[in-house]
Amino acid sequence: MKANTTIVVGAGPIGLETTACLTQAGVDVTCVDAGPIGGTIFSLFPPNTRFFSSPERLAIAGIDIQIPNEEKATREEYLAYLRSVAMTLNLPIRTHEAVVGARRTGDNWVLTTRSRSGQISDMEAANIVLAIGGTHRHRPLAVPGEDLPHVDHELGDPHRFFGRDLVIVGGKNSAAEAALRCWRAGARVHIVHRGASLHERVKYWIKPEVESLMKEGLIGHRFNSVVTRIEPDAVHLTSTDERTTSTIPCQDVLLMIGYEQDPALFELFGISMEGEQKSPCHDPRTMETNQRGVYVAGTAAAGTQQRFRTYIENSHVHADRIVAHIKGDPPPKEVPPRDLPEA
Repeated sequence: MKANTTIVVGAGPIGLETTACLTQAGVDVTCVDAGPIGGTIFSLFPPNTRFFSSPERLAIAGIDIQIPNEEKATREEYLAYLRSVAMTLNLPIRTHEAVVGARRTGDNWVLTTRSRSGQISDMEAANIVLAIGGTHRHRPLAVPGEDLPHVDHELGDPHRFFGRDLVIVGGKNSAAEAALRCWRAGARVHIVHRGASLHERVKYWIKPEVESLMKEGLIGHRFNSVVTRIEPDAVHLTSTDERTTSTIPCQDVLLMIGYEQDPALFELFGISMEGEQKSPCHDPRTMETNQRGVYVAGTAAAGTQQRFRTYIENSHVHADRIVAHIKGDPPPKEVPPRDLPEA
């Protein structure tokens, strides 16, 4: 069993950036991930989804993202970029290797991992960085019928909804984009949302078009409404003031209501959780948690976000803070984050 100085758990953008910064600082590091690199983007983003943020905000480890049409990056372009960064910097990454155990041995941690083929291995390190994200499981709607086979939480390829009656539950980015793409693919779409309108932060190139289609009656909508029951051929609703009920016949249901963070790894390391979002307790100057030598990076530091305020673009500094603390250097100078006018 080789002893590393640091193990980074999570090969998303900030996990890769932290691995790169540690490598460049001369720290012996290995990165492991239960899935592929960029696993959240790979598994949760539908094909050809375009990022909200501009490329320069998503770039990591000092390597620019070059997009052929100078536009915002798509899912596929960004995954290709992450692969290129990992190859260019020769980052030590072990994919499809899940952490299933952790224990203290003196000043070090021993992590037990399980590969995709079931092989069990132990890794030892003085420092652990948990860059595991915050969207591990779907937020439940908690109504009867949610587990029926025609109910899904992921858009996938909109082609599958051609010619079908589709109810989409939600009013934020994923729901609005799903509604637009499925309508274009020939689905008969109906949006159900507890709010009075689409959320104000829906992507600015999607929101006006969806609102126009709703105004024309091409996309149906029931705002100020919540789902009370899902049946094989219909969705039952009640108004948020509980004064009226209604039913929408349908063949498919998409629940686009967000995600929750799985705290299992934090609990494995004995990390305390705090606040409404159950975020891991940590020192924001160093990103070290209440467990000595265990750090948190990226959106993982925010827990289950009700309204996203921690993104890739404002988490780059986490890598610098962690490297400085591990090396025994002063915290990096704080630079005010750039404005996000598109948000």
